[in-house]
Amino acid sequence: MKSFSFTHELGWSVSRFDTFSACKRKYYYTYYGKFDNEFSLQQITTLKSLTSVPLEIGNIAHDIIETLLKRLVKSSEVIDQSRLEAYVEKICLEYIQKKTFIEVYYKEKENIDTVAIITAVKQCLQNVLQSERFEWIRNLPQDSKDRWIIEPPGFGETRIEGMKAYCKVDFMLPVDRTIYILDWKTGKEDLTKHRKQLIGYSLFAKYHFENDFDEIKTMVCYIKDGYVERTPDITMEDVHQFIDTVQQETAEMKSMNVDVQANTPRPKEEFSMTEDAAKCRFCEFRELCGR
Repeated sequence: MKSFSFTHELGWSVSRFDTFSACKRKYYYTYYGKFDNEFSLQQITTLKSLTSVPLEIGNIAHDIIETLLKRLVKSSEVIDQSRLEAYVEKICLEYIQKKTFIEVYYKEKENIDTVAIITAVKQCLQNVLQSERFEWIRNLPQDSKDRWIIEPPGFGETRIEGMKAYCKVDFMLPVDRTIYILDWKTGKEDLTKHRKQLIGYSLFAKYHFENDFDEIKTMVCYIKDGYVERTPDITMEDVHQFIDTVQQETAEMKSMNVDVQANTPRPKEEFSMTEDAAKCRFCEFRELCGR
């Protein structure tokens, strides 16, 4: 993949703009905490590191799928279920013990239900392993497996019409001249939201590997309740609209900079809190806002 020199200028991503549009104050704490004069960077960083039960189920499932795919590169032998279950339990306990959960931090729960997390992760993994897609992946020829890109390092930096952007893929694999991109989802199905990510992944693959769009196939794989795979058609009109959206959203975020190149923010007071107080219940920074 192509590499880039470091710059301070902000880069667009789906998650960054989602945060920006949901609550400007949360966006400030997430990306500009070091500029805050009211609260210490340590306090902001501690809150930023909070996780949640749904988020951690997704993190663990993604990491174990990554391990399973890397194993497939070396061996296509059938996975030993008892060993896999023991491994899942071990990884879950390690992750849970080293994380602070927002539900406990804000005293919504006394303790995290470890068994429930382990059960959910196991179910997600079984849904993947029992799918026709995984069997197809397992039986691909070795020359394809040797070229797999599994959870690539970094943040998926790319360029969209010259704009800095981040589109980090879960799993990218070439089959003949076609690049397949799979995105695992452990939450509820929301193709309208996730379609935007898939278009970004298509542009990521086109930029880095210079394939034509008809040689790039993206799919979102919902693995929470069974295995559901969605492969939306992406037209050139969709791509052009997406590029226009990225330009607009990047401009909106940069409008909150006093120095775009240095990516320095305007004063915190200009980053307004959301008027939808219901969103605050799920925000890790809510103690800073007194909500």
